[in-house]
Amino acid sequence: MSRTSRRSRRCSVATDRLHVLLDGTTVAQVERGARGGLRLTYSDPAAMRHPLTPALLVNAAAHRGKPVEAFLEGLLPDDAAVRQRWAADLADSLGRPVPPTAFDLLASMGQDCAGAVQFADDHLLPDLQARTGSYEPVDDQKIAARLRLLRDDTSGWTMPAEHWSLAGAQSKFTLALLDGRWHEPHGSVASTHIVKPGVARMRHQAVVEFATMRLAARLELPTASVTLGDFGDQESVVVKRFDRRVLDDGSVRRLHQVDLCQAAGRLPSEKYEARGGPSSRELAQLIRRVSSDPEHDVRRFSDALLFNYLAGCPDGHAKNFALLYAGATVRLAPLYDLATGLPYARLDSDTTAAFHIGGVRRFGEVYEKHWLAHARELGLDPAERLDRARTLAQRIPEELRAVLTDEVGGDVGRRLWARISGRPGRLTSRAREAVRRTNR
Repeated sequence: MSRTSRRSRRCSVATDRLHVLLDGTTVAQVERGARGGLRLTYSDPAAMRHPLTPALLVNAAAHRGKPVEAFLEGLLPDDAAVRQRWAADLADSLGRPVPPTAFDLLASMGQDCAGAVQFADDHLLPDLQARTGSYEPVDDQKIAARLRLLRDDTSGWTMPAEHWSLAGAQSKFTLALLDGRWHEPHGSVASTHIVKPGVARMRHQAVVEFATMRLAARLELPTASVTLGDFGDQESVVVKRFDRRVLDDGSVRRLHQVDLCQAAGRLPSEKYEARGGPSSRELAQLIRRVSSDPEHDVRRFSDALLFNYLAGCPDGHAKNFALLYAGATVRLAPLYDLATGLPYARLDSDTTAAFHIGGVRRFGEVYEKHWLAHARELGLDPAERLDRARTLAQRIPEELRAVLTDEVGGDVGRRLWARISGRPGRLTSRAREAVRRTNR
């Protein structure tokens, strides 16, 4: 498989206005001022069932500043190398330098983003409204080759004809599964799956993410559907997008979503609570304000925080939670990007969870009083939350063993389980912490 430096895209001249579409319908415009400031204006506020994000309400004449920047930045990769590469490709197409700003990158790569949102300048708008683009069949050998390339060059997320963008730091690419066959989505057509080779510096990390996601599902936590990639000798985890629906006629419909950083009007750099990001209390209040089933979704959010602590997942920050819009309803989206650190780092006093539990983030230092404080902070029943923590703690070790030995299987599954269970305190301590009654 070869890459070309020049993208085969239709590019217009420099623009200072982008049209924002939801599943092919124009709903807003983003304009860039002479000094780079951004302003978002809804085209027809009365026609909007939901805002683009809770931080950009439809009853305002226009939105400026950080909430607009946070919405756009939250759709792009965290990896600066990916952004620089996209900017260089765009500069090659336009024949002029292009900075890797969110506005400039989405003008090129914003035709298929998380949720139903798309971006187009005046030149590309008719194509997106007409839902142009194509699906190119791709076989397992070509997918395996792409995974190899991505392992060698972690900034090479996209191919020349692709115009999609996804957030996060981990390398990935998108595919569409149509009529039982994989396709590369070209232009503005929607993907249905995300393929990730795993973090290169962590052996079998894609398998670990698969196992953690399946662990959560076995514990009845709503979770994105995942499979282990079967592409030659290349390990990968394949995630079915919950913001996509394949219709009876074979077309793919987009469902809107925003991550909780975007929803709170925070930049991706603020995704961690300890670095100025939203707290679990703040996010619970946000969920209560916008969810169609607020109490249930706050409990689901709490479940995820308990799971991340008990399963040793250190990276469950605000961008790894989302709101999903479907028709008139708004719900907390299924969980995604779950990955335990148990096979790798020691989860001791030097390792912390992304959100505190009752004021404590360090693994190994949460006791009963902290679980109870967590419940009170989120406005939930303390006794019920403590019981929930104990139930999860008791089930996690055996369910994770079953995932690794039965669903993963083979030498990899056995080795990962031996690595986790064979080290003192690695997993069993997670269960013991939840049932301790010490009030240190």
